[in-house]
Amino acid sequence: MQMMETIIRDELPAHFDGIYKMKGVLNTVRNSFRKEGNSSTLWVSEVEFRFSGLMKVIAFFMKDDFRKQSGILMSNFKKYVEK
Repeated sequence: MQMMETIIRDELPAHFDGIYKMKGVLNTVRNSFRKEGNSSTLWVSEVEFRFSGLMKVIAFFMKDDFRKQSGILMSNFKKYVEK
C-alpha cells in the first residue's frame, strides 16, 4: 500500500500537522507541543480518520485498533526522544 503525506502546518516546536492519504483512508493529525515545567513537554495529538469503500467496513471492526496504534506510536516516539 502507498500512503501520501502532506504537511499542512510546520510550526515546530509548537505545532506540526499533516494529512495522510491512501486508497479508502484520509487521516488528519494535529500535533501541538507545550512546555510543562523545566524538563517536560505536553504533547497533544488530535487524530481524525475518514474512510470510504471497503475500508469503511474494515474500520468499523477495527475501531479500538486505531486508538491502540496511535498510543503505541506516541509511546515509541516518547522513548526515542528521551534517549
